Amino acid sequence: MSRLEISGIGVSPGIAIGEPVVYETRPVAALRLPIEDNEIDREIEAFRRAVEGTVERIEENAERARADMGEEYGSIFDAHKLIALDPGFSGKVEELIRTEKVNAEWALDQVVSELISRFENLGDLYLADRKLDVLDVAAQILQTFRGQDLHRLAELDSPVVIVADDLPPSLAVQLPLDKILGFALETGGMTSHTTIIARSFGIPAAVGVRGACEAARSARLIALDAFEGKLVLDPDQVEINEYRSRRREYEEQQAQLDHVRNLATVTRDGRKLELLANIDLPMEVESALHWNVDGIGLYRSEFLYMKASPLLPSESDHLEFYRELVRRMAPRPVTIRTFDLGGKKLARDVIGSPEANPVLGLRGIRLCLAKPGFFITQLRALLRVAGEYPPGTVRIMIPLVSGVEEIRITRHLLRQTAEELRREGHSIPEGVPLGAMVEVPSAAILSRELAREVDFLSIGTNDLIQYALAVDRANDLVSDLYRASHPGLLRLVKKVLDAGEAEGIEVSMCGETAADPLMVPVLVGLGLRKFSMNPQAVPVVRNLIRHLSYREASQIARQALQLVTAREVEEYLLERLAIFFAKIKIRV
Repeated sequence: MSRLEISGIGVSPGIAIGEPVVYETRPVAALRLPIEDNEIDREIEAFRRAVEGTVERIEENAERARADMGEEYGSIFDAHKLIALDPGFSGKVEELIRTEKVNAEWALDQVVSELISRFENLGDLYLADRKLDVLDVAAQILQTFRGQDLHRLAELDSPVVIVADDLPPSLAVQLPLDKILGFALETGGMTSHTTIIARSFGIPAAVGVRGACEAARSARLIALDAFEGKLVLDPDQVEINEYRSRRREYEEQQAQLDHVRNLATVTRDGRKLELLANIDLPMEVESALHWNVDGIGLYRSEFLYMKASPLLPSESDHLEFYRELVRRMAPRPVTIRTFDLGGKKLARDVIGSPEANPVLGLRGIRLCLAKPGFFITQLRALLRVAGEYPPGTVRIMIPLVSGVEEIRITRHLLRQTAEELRREGHSIPEGVPLGAMVEVPSAAILSRELAREVDFLSIGTNDLIQYALAVDRANDLVSDLYRASHPGLLRLVKKVLDAGEAEGIEVSMCGETAADPLMVPVLVGLGLRKFSMNPQAVPVVRNLIRHLSYREASQIARQALQLVTAREVEEYLLERLAIFFAKIKIRV
């Protein structure tokens, strides 16, 4: 096969070179076969046995996941078990078999197709990842019904690069990770289960590599560049040598960075900065502690809602996890973001109906205030845990704030909830820190007014870029327009930082931009002092900051603010910082 290059999105950094193994989960079309009246009960019974067998396998996978990877992965399979046993799923299959007098395979295919169509019509990236759970369960039931075992990947005996349309959790949890050099997936996203596993275990991974399966079938060797999200099939020897060199360089750099773990995060000219961790899963706490972060700058509490799905987490569910999280991080502060799944998984149950455009709909604090029942449950747990630690240890952060009213209403709810808890005998401190995320242009414009209402601000660049530039960050047709270097964004960030300084409150940044080596010098120069990021990005940013001069960074930021296009900003930064990055071995 001649050389071929396919682009995707890198989601777990690194470079993998090896033999490809192609795995496709796409369902085989089922034929519609009529059955006689006297065959209906037998067909339903066979389907029920297949469901029972699948549930047994799911339970085995859950135990394996908990033992090997932690409780959070076991909860994925608990949700799968609920899907398999849900009357709205298996019950509909049985109903179709009986009413249409058709074979179980076709009935299963029809029910799954209808469910997936509903997911896709909601037009939500997070749901696009979760619909794969339904497909995974259906595929397992079908395999059990047919007496098949297609999970041969679990028996790999040599290192390979996995190329797949998707890897469902039921398979991913069984993979011998020591034999996996990398993942190149046609589907998936930043929130897919395989992405989470790859990041946690340091395995290079790229998603959105469309057409990879078909192309890789005839490839003898592939090179996966997960920094750039690029898959090269049958690279020539020059390319292979280059990728091997880059891989060695990256591995050596990662090993060398361990020496900065206990060093201060301070610029060459003495400006002290703080590095915080963004975490989604409990297992990431260990990585955060290993890299000696100054605290948790963002805990996305959505994990608790996913874990409890299809129910909502109880107060005790919240309480149990927050206590453990804060205990492990103490005395470092922990900032917990309240529910932000509006328009996504679980939100439909809370809202009561789907939305045509959930990204601009009832999400974040809007949803919490519109349906305050579950919000107050979370606030009760947060306040109770805050009362068990010194002031400032637990901090509450509100997502998608667009104006002052939302902060005032939240303050009112917090006061009411605190009074109720005190009447119940709980020790609740006064003034638990409350912060607002700046993710909406109106919040950035009103940042001075918001700063007078809250104890801290946190700039969420992932959404702020999307909303400020009117670019759907999940749409690859306009992905080239989604740029943190856009002068409009830089000026919004500067406005928020100036507002925090004027009102005497701290401002942090918890979006992906905070860990972008090209943008860090600009952010330091703009005045940002708190950076929150994926724990694995901490050593690179700490090393960068220790080699950076605040005076030089200020000059860079002033010049960047004068430019008028994202390309001009990027070209200026690359030219100005090329020698600096080469010196400290950072690849941009």
